[in-house]
Amino acid sequence: MILYKNSVILQNMNIQMAEQDSRIVSTSERLEILVEFLKDQDFSSILIIADHRIFALHGEPLLKLLDTIKANSVEPMIIPSGEQYKSLAMAENCWTHMHAMGLDRKSLVIALGGGVVTDLGGFVASTYMRGVANVAIPTTLMGMVDAAIGGKTAVNLPTGKNIVGAFYHPKLIAIAPHYLNSLPDREFRSGLAEVIKYGVILDPELFAYLEKHLPAILNKNLKSLESIIYKSCALKADVVQKDEKEQGLRAILNWGHTFAHAIETATNYDTYLHGEAVSIGMCCAASASLEKGLVDKEFVKKQVSICQQAGLPTKISKDLDIDHLIDLMKADKKSLSGQINLILAKKIGQVELVKNVDRDTIKKAFLARL
Repeated sequence: MILYKNSVILQNMNIQMAEQDSRIVSTSERLEILVEFLKDQDFSSILIIADHRIFALHGEPLLKLLDTIKANSVEPMIIPSGEQYKSLAMAENCWTHMHAMGLDRKSLVIALGGGVVTDLGGFVASTYMRGVANVAIPTTLMGMVDAAIGGKTAVNLPTGKNIVGAFYHPKLIAIAPHYLNSLPDREFRSGLAEVIKYGVILDPELFAYLEKHLPAILNKNLKSLESIIYKSCALKADVVQKDEKEQGLRAILNWGHTFAHAIETATNYDTYLHGEAVSIGMCCAASASLEKGLVDKEFVKKQVSICQQAGLPTKISKDLDIDHLIDLMKADKKSLSGQINLILAKKIGQVELVKNVDRDTIKKAFLARL
């Protein structure tokens, strides 16, 4: 560990990219590390994007920290909570606010919040004046282990999730696990879906750790949280460095996500949290893997069981139209020429891309989760 003033940096890693590196810092205490980072920069103005609930909890301490930064202005922009606000309309509101505030190319956008805010904030930063600096401060488990890492920024369309976006890496991802103490239980469990995903696709040891330590994790034991956050960050950083723009390997991170995005779109982004949809999607993907003869029933049982133990949903609502869900999957950005390509499993820790999965297999996978 590296001592940094009075704060212990639990982990300090870089994602090295061709155009811009990202530095990931996880600290056991508060975000003084952010101030030290910003003092080394020369930002003209700083905009903090946060939803109203997160800003009420964590906004004022962050503003006090930023008081020591020599910038022309430091202002918050408060947005509503919810996946439905990760939209082009909200991005336009942000751009308009930034222009009215006088932000220039030397400005900084800080995204303070969960996956919705880090996605939206990164996208807004990537496009305003063709790109200004971005820092992510994820306050949810989903943001810490997934959304803030890897440079994927996006907004949703009514017809599909994350359809409009860009690859744009934050200069710094500042992870402070103490934020999770104020995270609602449902949102915390939602974030666990992405941790489970990493175990299934890449790391049997992480999967086994989750099976053994889920009670401690659900009780937000700090040591357990630090373990899964670090491991998840390291796994994703390694994949992203090898395949930044998802030309091959990075596609494995979509385990369960094509099913999940269809479920989210069909329910107008207001029924399931993202991780809840991912949980159902991973169980569907496990069933599709079984249908394809790639895994046995024991694999499906393990996938479903770990999600259930985490308190996540594993079945789709009976009122959802399966044919409509499949049509939405065909329109997903990962599909090509109307063919549905899925990440399917071979065993815990090993998955592969299977192209042009037939409609019947997908339908049976959904039916298995009714």
